[in-house]
Amino acid sequence: MTTPVNSQIEGFRRYMETASDLSEGSRVRYAYEVERFFKLADKGLDQLRPNDILDWNAMLHEGGAARGTVGQKRAALRRFFRYLEEYLEDEHAGRLLRAMNHLKLPPDLVPRRETYSLTKDQAQRIIAAAAQKPGVGGRDRALVHFLWRTGARRAEAGRLLLPKLDLEGRLANVLGKGDKWRTVAFDDRCQEDLARWLEIRATWDISPEVQEVFVSAFGGPLNLNTVGTIVRQAAETAAIPGHVWTHIFRHSRATALLDGGMSIAGAAKFLGHKDPATTMGYYHQIPSELRDEYDRATASEAEYPQA
Repeated sequence: MTTPVNSQIEGFRRYMETASDLSEGSRVRYAYEVERFFKLADKGLDQLRPNDILDWNAMLHEGGAARGTVGQKRAALRRFFRYLEEYLEDEHAGRLLRAMNHLKLPPDLVPRRETYSLTKDQAQRIIAAAAQKPGVGGRDRALVHFLWRTGARRAEAGRLLLPKLDLEGRLANVLGKGDKWRTVAFDDRCQEDLARWLEIRATWDISPEVQEVFVSAFGGPLNLNTVGTIVRQAAETAAIPGHVWTHIFRHSRATALLDGGMSIAGAAKFLGHKDPATTMGYYHQIPSELRDEYDRATASEAEYPQA
């Protein structure tokens, strides 16, 4: 990768820090994807041609990447070219951007990962498995339990600050998408795990400047990718079938809140959704319960005449 591209990527990374329409995790991921693109291309920006974009796009499809993964990689590169065109007045980047805008997703791409809701038993097994990690089990158990009980996004949990955690009141203020704060609640069992972790945290060599609740073993802020790894490894240890990632906890919490009687508007506010319709997309009723509910709703209907 040429030095000018390194400089442009660094500028893009600083620019992304101000992108209020994206979460912290997405901002980091976008910069990473752009850097990875240029390493694969092995060319400087000025050497890139629209055909290089087409070849890269074809490579993604041939590699069997999921539709959501391809979309995210393309969104990152599109954002980079737009940044160069609008802020640095780079006309060549503008031509590459227009080439990006003409790309289409083929219909045979692998679909997005299927979302679902964890059962209470599955969640408890994952939490218990997280506690088994040598040296960091207390932290991991508290983190996974917090994700399960609050439905917080990965970045919201990973960047939770000590002053924003009201342990006695069982509340936490998390910074969500669009740099907007909201309050989430958790139960007394999660409170116990968090209190136990904070006692352990106090014994670690951590600078007073580090205010994140969850920190690495080296005393710094926990890498957001590590949050995902903690969840995935705990689910594997617990032998939970299917793919488990951090966002599944949001789907599970939405389902639990709605099944528990919370209004759609209340659940949307709790999860940080602007549109309650989004919250309904997070609701996953067990098929057998759906059938039973259907039977109860239709029990009073008149029988069809015999054929």
